[in-house]
Amino acid sequence: MRTFFQSGLLAVSVSIFGCATRTPTAVEDSARAKYILVAALEAWKDGQVKSLSSRTPPIRFADDDQRAGLILVDYGFKNEEAGIKPFQDVPIVLLLRNRDGRTLTKTAAYQVAVDPVLTVLRSDN
Repeated sequence: MRTFFQSGLLAVSVSIFGCATRTPTAVEDSARAKYILVAALEAWKDGQVKSLSSRTPPIRFADDDQRAGLILVDYGFKNEEAGIKPFQDVPIVLLLRNRDGRTLTKTAAYQVAVDPVLTVLRSDN
């Protein structure tokens, strides 16, 4: 009986401590959020926004200027050194070209989600 109890205790201990999943650190979340944001902006810049949904895992991207047909010529982080926190505004300077070929510069804010779905949403509209 004692061996059965000890085996059961061991099994419970392993399931509680040995199989625990590690949660990402804030630094890892920040790096992942930046990677996702850059991937979305690069896809827009390359004219490949539709390909984001077929990536593994897919990235959901929503930007009204992109939907309106503006072309992303270039972009830059307003504060390169600042970390990116999920669900907080990240200011990005966008160089856009409209259908008439004129360029305009805008500062946009994006929010990035890393869980449960990779998402980049324009939040300054």
